[in-house]
Amino acid sequence: MLLWLVSAWLMGLVGSTHCIGMCGPLALSLPIGSQSVLGRLFESLVYNLGRVFTYGIYGALLGVGSGLLVPSFLQNQLSLLMGGLMLLLAIYAFWSGRVQFDAGPQSAVFRRISSTLGVLYRRGGTPAMFGIGVLNGLLPCGLVYLALATAFASASVVKSTLFMVFFGLGTLPAMWSVLFLSRYLTPTFRGKLRRFIPYVYAATGVLLLLRGLGDHNPLQALMPALYCSK
Repeated sequence: MLLWLVSAWLMGLVGSTHCIGMCGPLALSLPIGSQSVLGRLFESLVYNLGRVFTYGIYGALLGVGSGLLVPSFLQNQLSLLMGGLMLLLAIYAFWSGRVQFDAGPQSAVFRRISSTLGVLYRRGGTPAMFGIGVLNGLLPCGLVYLALATAFASASVVKSTLFMVFFGLGTLPAMWSVLFLSRYLTPTFRGKLRRFIPYVYAATGVLLLLRGLGDHNPLQALMPALYCSK
């Protein structure tokens, strides 16, 4: 379990280069009313906790679905399959240079979300900041899809929920830093950050492959403390 949570946090931390690259403008435009550093940090935290809340709900729903759809004796095989697909995705991203796989928000649902976001932006305040975070977590995002695919391989409500929560917490340092590094977040710089995304795909694939190996996982013998609780 510990390795599972650490992996989720690291995925969020490393993958947050994607968050800065794609969601930086949204974070920079947040209706933060406070002028003090602590006040800005607090309001940004409320916004980000809204995102984490949505990710946790995603994880819980996904865990219920995977637990019903995936028999326990096929969990390792599913993890191996997902890991292989992630590595193929990483190879494709390295080869083609295409690292963005988000679906465009063209549906009526996403137009409705965008409209509600506009209302909350105009309203401002702490509850609105939390609501903006919750709705932002619903917007299309390739990195979130990647985390959800990994969480699905757990076939466990608890593990899936915790994975998504820790994934969200891993993105906090980068999203907090956006408040104070706005002058450096030019489109060119954000484009450079997206180059790290294929490495996230590859690391996720390796994680899933190791998990799928079960008792044959070489890391289990090297670092037994990380596997003390499954």
